[in-house]
Amino acid sequence: MTSVLLLLSPTWLSWKNEFRRGGDRWGRRSFLFALSIGFWIGTFYVIRRVLTYFQSVHELGPALAYQLLLIVLLTFLSMLLFSNLITALSAFFLARDLDLIMSTPLSQDLFYYSRLIITTANSSWMVLFFSLPIFAAYGAVFGGGILFYLWVILCLPLFLIIPASFGVLVTHLFVYFLPAKRVRDILFFVGLFAFIVIYFLFRLSQPERLVRPESFGHFVQFLTAMETPSSPYLPSSWSAEILAGTLFQRSTDQGFYYALMASYALFFPLATSWISSAVYLDGWSKAQESRQGRRKLEWLDRVIFLVTRPFSPVVQAVMVKDIKTFMRDATQWSQVFLLVALVVVYLYNFKVLPLDRSPMPAETIRIVVSFANLALVGFVLSAVAMRFAFPAVSLEGKAFWLLQTAPISLKSLLWSKFWLNLLPLLLIGELLVFASNLMLRVPAWMMMLSLVTVFAMTFGITAICVGVGAIYPRFAYDHVAEISTSFGGAICMIFSIGFIGLTVMVEAWPIYLLASQSLRSGETQTVTPWLIAPSLLTAFALAVVAVVVPIRKALGSLEAMKD
Repeated sequence: MTSVLLLLSPTWLSWKNEFRRGGDRWGRRSFLFALSIGFWIGTFYVIRRVLTYFQSVHELGPALAYQLLLIVLLTFLSMLLFSNLITALSAFFLARDLDLIMSTPLSQDLFYYSRLIITTANSSWMVLFFSLPIFAAYGAVFGGGILFYLWVILCLPLFLIIPASFGVLVTHLFVYFLPAKRVRDILFFVGLFAFIVIYFLFRLSQPERLVRPESFGHFVQFLTAMETPSSPYLPSSWSAEILAGTLFQRSTDQGFYYALMASYALFFPLATSWISSAVYLDGWSKAQESRQGRRKLEWLDRVIFLVTRPFSPVVQAVMVKDIKTFMRDATQWSQVFLLVALVVVYLYNFKVLPLDRSPMPAETIRIVVSFANLALVGFVLSAVAMRFAFPAVSLEGKAFWLLQTAPISLKSLLWSKFWLNLLPLLLIGELLVFASNLMLRVPAWMMMLSLVTVFAMTFGITAICVGVGAIYPRFAYDHVAEISTSFGGAICMIFSIGFIGLTVMVEAWPIYLLASQSLRSGETQTVTPWLIAPSLLTAFALAVVAVVVPIRKALGSLEAMKD
């Protein structure tokens, strides 16, 4: 136990020193702490309103709340699986301190458990951050009492350990069995595996059952199906059953499900420890093999040059360097596979929406869903920007100080990071909103409103992530995953979601008027430009503020760091 604590002490000391560093930072940290509390309160309020509405639905309310709990826990489980796959690969096989640790007379089991704790902490803290107000809202609405919060405290550690151990196990097997002359080969299969997992997890949840009651024989059968977990072999369903027993006074064998979770939470780390003892040294040795040289791809250099040609020579040089670095770093480009999985599953959602069953006019409900889609696309872009745009400055590492001796201004450096991340994010955002609106068959004016809004939001999201990443840089990192899961990452996510929420709220008024008039008349109303123009102009003003303020603050922070 002492050896494990000793191995964890560098991580703990780095966190403690980061927290204590700089007396002038306490005012900023107090503000950010208050902002985090505000975010929790806002999340609690929104979830509480939704659950209160569910509770008002006679007989069906608890079933709806239970299905929402299942979906939330399943989403958390999938996030933990992906995050642990990437973090485990970095922590066990790519971390910079492994050469030093492997040269010490250290037990393999002690090394494994220390890395498992680090992997779990780095992969799980953000899920904890977002889950606490959700659980608090459930307890407040359905009156679970102290017993409900006790079950939450008992279940959460088990819920986090299971996907962490499973992710470490899968990573060990991939590294051991695959030819590791290049680490990107390993990450290719990790990304492919993650794609398969998210697809099957999504299909197992069967979300379309919530809006297709006619597929059941009668209401009792429908209610029974709604109260039955769709994927009974997953830890998310076991946790939901335990919590539902207290929240909804259901006759659930909570002891059985908790014992089931505890047995898996004990078995997976132990089994993975055995496998790690057998395969780790061979796998780590393979991961250290030198990369094979490849011939220069002249056509790719020409494409990169053409893409970056509109920018100034200094910005172009930094962008070309970043693009080539990104393509050479398997831990970065392999995440594109997860991005493809996200896009496919996202667009599939719109294919199964039964909009023709709505009591509202078909065109009106399509417009409402398309407008809600703006917020969803914004959240997707925010998540992608957290992985790629937020670490942009930190990825310079120690070379950041070398850049200070070159004739490159911090302004040019920062704007190069902004433009390099903006272009792919614009492509993703416009593709998502265009394809989903095609599936919804929205009118032309709604298509144009969506495309223009996402265009403006992408500028703001990119600037927020690059700017906050520059204000909270982490040049000394063991693996890339640590950058996005840092304290600055949480602040960046809060600001991004706040900006998205403000933009959607600004544009919500004309859509609300349109939907209200359609409900009263039973016909879709004609949209006039004066109804949309003020909201759209305000959204553009918000985007301008979201671009200018973070970039200026980031420049000031980097200049102060330089001095």
